[in-house]
Amino acid sequence: MKKCLFILFIFLFCSCSKFSINDDKIQTTSDGSYVIESGLNDTELLSYGKEVVYRFKTVPNMIAVKSIDVGKSDHNFIYSNNIYKIPEQNEKNREIFDNSNSSQNLNTNCLNAYCEANFDKALSEIQTKNINLNSIKIAIIDSGVIPSTYLIQNNLVDTLNLTKDENKSNWASHATYISSIFAGTLDQSVVKNMYAKNAKISSIKITFSDDPDANANKNYGSMQLAVAMDLAVYLGAKLINLSLSYTEKPDENVELAEKIVISQAAKKNILFLVAAGNESSDLQKIPVYPASYKLNNIITVGSHSSYLSLASSSNYGYDVDISAQASLIELNNKNGEVDMVSGTSFASPLVGAALSLYFGIFPNANIRRVLTDLFSSANSFYSSYYGVNKKTLYGRLDVKSFIDNGFKNN
Repeated sequence: MKKCLFILFIFLFCSCSKFSINDDKIQTTSDGSYVIESGLNDTELLSYGKEVVYRFKTVPNMIAVKSIDVGKSDHNFIYSNNIYKIPEQNEKNREIFDNSNSSQNLNTNCLNAYCEANFDKALSEIQTKNINLNSIKIAIIDSGVIPSTYLIQNNLVDTLNLTKDENKSNWASHATYISSIFAGTLDQSVVKNMYAKNAKISSIKITFSDDPDANANKNYGSMQLAVAMDLAVYLGAKLINLSLSYTEKPDENVELAEKIVISQAAKKNILFLVAAGNESSDLQKIPVYPASYKLNNIITVGSHSSYLSLASSSNYGYDVDISAQASLIELNNKNGEVDMVSGTSFASPLVGAALSLYFGIFPNANIRRVLTDLFSSANSFYSSYYGVNKKTLYGRLDVKSFIDNGFKNN
């Protein structure tokens, strides 16, 4: 037993040393930017001391601005305030389901996410029923996807860079790992675990805390994430993956801008997959953002292990909707090599892959239908392998049951 543990330790150390679960942090900044609603053009706004940072494309007349002193008084007639009410229409609403009949058996022959979450069974059913999946666009707002394999290259349809750093050798592998969940992992010409063959990827690079000269290379300042989400919606993404968290709570102006964009997207049945974070904390007591925004079209995702317990680092509690097995998952890095990584960063795209399959079959399903089918299909059993019986609100991802619910209810 000691020998096995030693081998496991060496394996983990060698395989995971290239990646830290803390690589998902974006710096919380406050530069005075805020959003207004106005029909005035840039020159007119400037005359009233409003310097335009960005004009949002998916929220009519929403503009990010900074105040400057031009020696001229402001006037209320240049504003409207309809946009500020948008998040109120998208408040988080979670139904309670009886998932007590979930299986409590650990299948030792089925320890990876592809099998444990029943991706294999779901895809087999799709093939047996001869279903042609619709293509689904998913935006990865992250460190920037590098098409290091032909699988990623074939599925990457949009590439935006919201930073000044064009040197891809500086870019982390974080986003590329995520893209290989959707596109498939290539290991010495062998394709492994293509979770969502119908996913088309939009990559939107933003600034992470560990990036070289992070603040100097950051476009749009504190509004960068709100801008990225706006562009993701504008590009036609059905699903938007946010495997990231702020270093601390964003200021109220930044938070409002992000909530408006997310809530406006809900009107188009667009879902955001947000990593719960890796602080081993109860999100009800110690929130992280944007995972803790109380918005209905955000799905907050934790990570569990092959032993069916929540991962020791994963945040947990009833503010985490669901979990997927993202402990020791093999993914391609930015050089095309296979790394073994862990963390909630890779759990949220697993749920995103399940949703890609679901929308590929049921493209017109609304948010309420999707959330009901997803959450009611979750397996509520968690083991206490790590000594603490941590839980999420609904349980573990079960893709086959999720798709079966779709067939019954759509």
